[in-house]
Formats: sequence, C-alpha cells, structure tokens
Amino acid sequence: MQPEDFGYDFREWVSPYTKGAHVMGHFALVLQDWSSEDTLKAGVNPDVQELGRTRSLRTNIRLERLLCSVLGISFEETYATNIFPFIKPGGISASIPKRDVLQAALAFAKLELEIVNPTQILALGKMPSIVMKEIGVQCVCLPHPAHRGYSFEEHQRIWDRLLGGHSSV
Repeated sequence: MQPEDFGYDFREWVSPYTKGAHVMGHFALVLQDWSSEDTLKAGVNPDVQELGRTRSLRTNIRLERLLCSVLGISFEETYATNIFPFIKPGGISASIPKRDVLQAALAFAKLELEIVNPTQILALGKMPSIVMKEIGVQCVCLPHPAHRGYSFEEHQRIWDRLLGGHSSV
C-alpha cells in the first residue's frame, strides 16, 4: 500500500521522509520503512502531511538529537529515505520479509541514491545495513535510533566512533 491509500499526498516523493529532508550531495539517511497500516488507520495527521514524519516518534526524536550532537546538522539538512517505500501490514514494529525489502531497495533506493549522490550514506538499523551492502551500496551501518538496547549516550558514542569523531560532546 501507499500513503495515498490512507489520505496522504506524497506522490512527488519516493519516501514521505524525503519531503522534510531532501538536501542532495551530503549525508543520506536510509531507514527501513515509513509507517504501517495500523498506525495510519488513525487518519491524516496534518503535521505528517507537511513534514513527512511524526516528530514525536521515538525514532525521529533520537535521530534529530543524534544528527545535531554528532554531526552538527539538522534532519532537514540531510537526504532521508526508506529502503521499503511502501506501507507495511500490521503494526509499526511489524517485520517485513527480507526478499521484499531487497526487491524494493533495488527498484527504488539504489537508483534514488545514485541520483542524490551523497558524500556519505548512513544505514540506520539492521535491515537497511544488511540490504544496502547486499545491493552494493557503500554505507556506514549504524544502530536504529530507537534501538532500546542503547541509551542516547551509547548511541552517541557509537555514531561518533563510526563517523570519525565529529561529536561536539
């Protein structure tokens, strides 16, 4: 399914995330998916339609804090997309078969990133990291920002170590 099946209008974007973060040629963020059927059944959220994301979602809060503290940039100063640009069935934490993610990444994300031509691609989470490598895209593999196994400080240390010591903390 597509966001439009739930009343949203993101037809001009591969991923709704890209609407709020489409700076080409610098950092590209690649997450797994944008949303789920269960989440979108609540109806259209005007902020989501405008920004392409729910700012209050744990993933987005942590991601914005990490970008600012480690790289000194905002979410809006990146190019953000998802390797699976469709709406997944079930809840927000539902899994997607790897073959489906791989097929979508080859059809959309790989070509999208070739056009965007970022200087560095950050794959956020296990599935994006695995799939990006399998389709031959060079990237820095980072834990998902909402990974409950890490505190914000642990995420910050990991990002800082893997991104070359850019942290301002």
